[in-house]
Amino acid sequence: MRDKRTHKPIMPTLAVLAAALGLGGCGNNVGDKQATATPTMFAITASEAGKQLHLSAPKSVAAGLVTVELTNVGKAFHEAQLIRLEPGHTPEDALKVIAAEGSPSPAWIHVAGGTGPAPPGGKRSATQRLRAGNYIVYDAPFQNEGKGLKFGLASFKVEGEADGGGELPKAVAKIDAYEYGFRVSGLTVGKNTIEFSNTGTEPHHVIAVPYKPGATLAEVRKAFTRRGGAQPPLDFTNVAYTARIEGGTKQITEIDLAKPGKYALLCFVSDRKGGPPHEAQGMIAESTVR
Repeated sequence: MRDKRTHKPIMPTLAVLAAALGLGGCGNNVGDKQATATPTMFAITASEAGKQLHLSAPKSVAAGLVTVELTNVGKAFHEAQLIRLEPGHTPEDALKVIAAEGSPSPAWIHVAGGTGPAPPGGKRSATQRLRAGNYIVYDAPFQNEGKGLKFGLASFKVEGEADGGGELPKAVAKIDAYEYGFRVSGLTVGKNTIEFSNTGTEPHHVIAVPYKPGATLAEVRKAFTRRGGAQPPLDFTNVAYTARIEGGTKQITEIDLAKPGKYALLCFVSDRKGGPPHEAQGMIAESTVR
């Protein structure tokens, strides 16, 4: 269930999508067993056909260590949120869950990582483990809000049995999400390759938003606890965020931090059982980017 607060211009769409995709479940999609192996490349190309976002993805990929690479050849923003479906459920079933803002997440649907948004002409990647099953890729970045663009969707299968081998690439920057906070180190201006870990039990993502001049963490927290009150003192024109991942999993992914200074780190995903988004439960942290 999503928090009914709205923080325009971009907060309604981002909160709705995060709450709707607050999905959990057993069986990790991302692991950390160490061995030598080369990740399998899973290349996704994103574009537009009129007002329709379009994703082109392979029909299948081998289970195990995978690098999801999103290439944006279009003129809008695109993202690649992976979602795993239990047998007997369809992409249409998943879309109904995504559209049902206020409902708890059913047990058959699981967030599974992927990439955050790539700008027009840009790329994003994430290296992680995928378990066997049926998946969809969902593309609805909030940066396109107000442009009348329809979400993109693609389906694929992860086949075979993962052997647990393969070592995730190393990353200097690290963000660890848990209930309900973040531990952060090593973020710098520009494109960051980060180890994004979820050491909690609920699904999480991280949204990094720079402060407006003179803003403080106390003011940010206060804005998010008010219903229909003042807008958060944050610069949402320079937001960056990751895909959602399950508790107990991690990935090596990318976020682009546009300018130096203090950032708010937020999570808008809700618990699997429903309830307010995590930022309303205090999942707001501060990080200084140099």
